[in-house]
Amino acid sequence: MSVLDKAKQHYKAKLSAEPRALLVPEWDSTVYIRPGISLQNLGDIMELANSGKTAEAMAQTLIHRLVDEDGKAIFRKIERAELMRSVDPDVLARIVGEINATDPDQDDASGN
Repeated sequence: MSVLDKAKQHYKAKLSAEPRALLVPEWDSTVYIRPGISLQNLGDIMELANSGKTAEAMAQTLIHRLVDEDGKAIFRKIERAELMRSVDPDVLARIVGEINATDPDQDDASGN
């Protein structure tokens, strides 16, 4: 098996892993965090963050990573502006923090 095949197998396993439950008491709901997203979606989020559009990046993170108990996306891209305008930013920031806490940081990823 080639290294590319092994890398693809690893990514497929990551994407098919069970989402992690997260209680959001302010919403009286439990949401689920997808264990991973595509490089393209991650790139979209990073581009927003690197452009100084932190709020947009946070909303985009929720759109790409949060699902319901059936694995269906909770939010849609078209709802990004509404998330930024109408949802408590402290709650959004806490959820994004929980998402980021489950992802390895750059030191972890590089083995340092």
